[in-house]
Amino acid sequence: MLGTQTLLGLAIDEFGVVAAEVCVRRGRPHIRRAGRFAFEQKLNPNNVKELGQKFRQFLRANHFSSKRAIVGLPTKWIVTKEIAAPPAGPDALVGMLSIQAERAFSLNASELIFDYCGRTSMSEKSHVLLIAARRQIVNQIKELVDAAGVQVRCVTVSALALDRDLPEAGAQRRYGLYIRPTYCEFWSQSNGRLQSLQHVPMAGTNGKAADRTDLLTSALQRLILLSSEQDQSPPYQVTVYDTCSLSDGLIDRLNKQLAPQITVIAGNTRLMPEGLGSPDDPGDAQSIAAAALVMTAVGADRPCVDFLNPRIGRKKTSGRRRVATWAAIAGVVFIVSVGAVVADWQSKRADIAIYSGRLEKMSEDITAAREMVDRISYASSWTSQKPEFLECLRQLTLAFPESPRVWATSLALSEKAEGSLVGKAVDETSFYEVLDSIKQNSAFSGVMMMHLRDAGGSSREKEFAVTFKFQGLK
Repeated sequence: MLGTQTLLGLAIDEFGVVAAEVCVRRGRPHIRRAGRFAFEQKLNPNNVKELGQKFRQFLRANHFSSKRAIVGLPTKWIVTKEIAAPPAGPDALVGMLSIQAERAFSLNASELIFDYCGRTSMSEKSHVLLIAARRQIVNQIKELVDAAGVQVRCVTVSALALDRDLPEAGAQRRYGLYIRPTYCEFWSQSNGRLQSLQHVPMAGTNGKAADRTDLLTSALQRLILLSSEQDQSPPYQVTVYDTCSLSDGLIDRLNKQLAPQITVIAGNTRLMPEGLGSPDDPGDAQSIAAAALVMTAVGADRPCVDFLNPRIGRKKTSGRRRVATWAAIAGVVFIVSVGAVVADWQSKRADIAIYSGRLEKMSEDITAAREMVDRISYASSWTSQKPEFLECLRQLTLAFPESPRVWATSLALSEKAEGSLVGKAVDETSFYEVLDSIKQNSAFSGVMMMHLRDAGGSSREKEFAVTFKFQGLK
């Protein structure tokens, strides 16, 4: 694309905004300026305008001039689910995915904005990653950026901007890791298709390189083990995007500890040759994700996911005349159809009475057959190659952190998939992190805390009990 355009990339999370102003000239990007604006307090509906005005002052003080922005959200603010998309055209497929999206998550569909990532086909079934963000959060982010005097072009996920750089060829499964100061974002990809995307909290290491490396090593081993498929064998390849300016030897240390099963490559070096480097310090990694966001919307491109203009739930508009014409046609068709139905119904009243009597006699047999089908379906789900109770244990295990600050002591699961979990924690914060993780998991519904109390005696530990219903991964 000829010409020059300048856009803002804004990678936003609960701690603040990383901004990068990227100038794209004849298709070649270059970071003109970059910086980080830290939130004084957590973003909420009461302070969003105030934070937006302070962010506006920050942009002016640091000489950001572009008024158009591409916003990226952290994976902590979204939920995902891989679903099967039937073969269909674009319009019909959006309708089908809209129905699946409303059933995929435990939250009310009106509270979420849906989009999907992945290729679809008109001739065969395909798999896509359904991604949802809370409407309230998207509205707050838009209000924040509007208060800063910047126009939002699209709202996507920051990690997806980096995922565009992963190669698509080959059958080998690939992984990506986006490193932030207090968390990471991990995703898996197969044949160019994004299969999973998740938030990974990271405990503090006091800035020690060795401790940081050990923590990342154990996290990668656990994440790849949980996301790898049964027919997949090492070596696994992970592309790491470091925005924390960790020491230059991080990649080498990770490769040394993870070899030969896992190979780590530096994702920053893949982006830097394209011009994504700051003019003052080309090695500054902080603005990588913010700059990569801009490249998702350069020219005719658009982000693969856009919560501001989602493909699922998008309303179509038409002219007044066309609407009036179709309304008149629909009215005529409706009147004619009603007349035909009434005439046909009058002529077949006797048949309706006969069939109603037969159905009434068969009602007991139908009820018994339905009960049998329900029993067989329930039994097959527990004797299949992927038993439901094992999947329940796996989903609960994913909710617990790797650090031994909270643990389970007992688990009960009934035939109706209603369960209770009892455990202990060293403090209340650790327990609430596990509780929030279970609530955010679409595999569970009706998650409730029964009690949280002192364990008793001289122990300072907390004892907790949680009830839930496991509805499985649909």
